[in-house]
Amino acid sequence: MNKYLKLGKFTISIPVALTGFLGYFLFKPLLDLDAGISVAGIFLLSMGSSALNQIQERHTDALMKRTVSRPIPAGTISLGKAILFSVASALSGTLLLVLTGYPLAAGIGVFTLLWYNLVYTPLKKLTAFAVLPGALIGALPPLIGWTAAGGDPLDMRIITVGFLLFVGQMPHYWLLLLKIGNQFHEAGLPVITSLFDPKQIRNLSFVWIAATGVIVMMLPATPIIRNRVVSVVLIAAAVLFLVRMFRLTYRGELINHWKKAFITVNLFYLVIILVLIADRVI
Repeated sequence: MNKYLKLGKFTISIPVALTGFLGYFLFKPLLDLDAGISVAGIFLLSMGSSALNQIQERHTDALMKRTVSRPIPAGTISLGKAILFSVASALSGTLLLVLTGYPLAAGIGVFTLLWYNLVYTPLKKLTAFAVLPGALIGALPPLIGWTAAGGDPLDMRIITVGFLLFVGQMPHYWLLLLKIGNQFHEAGLPVITSLFDPKQIRNLSFVWIAATGVIVMMLPATPIIRNRVVSVVLIAAAVLFLVRMFRLTYRGELINHWKKAFITVNLFYLVIILVLIADRVI
């Protein structure tokens, strides 16, 4: 079982499902059966898409220390079984989203899978800036959940949340590359660490970090936030986030503090998601 969880990138699919739940709960703050079906569908689609990604990148994965222990290059799962798992997971997830009664949610889910596996994954071999179109993948799960709850995916409230998650993908990915960019380069993949020096990467990373904080501080001005206490918490969290990230990126050497910065970015997003959920509970 553990090898299949690794094949489906369980540790990534869980946060994806959480942001899907966020979208559902923002529109329909109920823990009903449809919520469980929707989140399960998003989770399975993510597992299927992640497994397909590992199938596509199995040769590259075998060249990098970070990924050589993945199930396919490690030989713990055969290519045939990996394909079967990917198809079964993706189809099951799509079917569950159809069962919510809102087929458009399933359509957005399938689009997300296609964007990840047919656009983003091939682009990674062509350009170091594939993360830009690739960041769309992180913005779509909330829209899937929102739509599965009966919401309009073009509603500016959920688009605002999706945009926040889109922007947050940039510092998340670039900070990770500061540590493992050399592995990508050795595997023949273009990376920003080959195009920019550490100072330039630091500056570019902080631009996206600052944008993330500013967007969070602007959320109270949008209809997505209903509670004043939540507004204060969001602004305070954003200020603390920016101060800490400034200290890590400018007062210190970002390359030496990449892990602290990486964890801070991820924890910040977790806090924001929980606060947004709390806004519907209070």
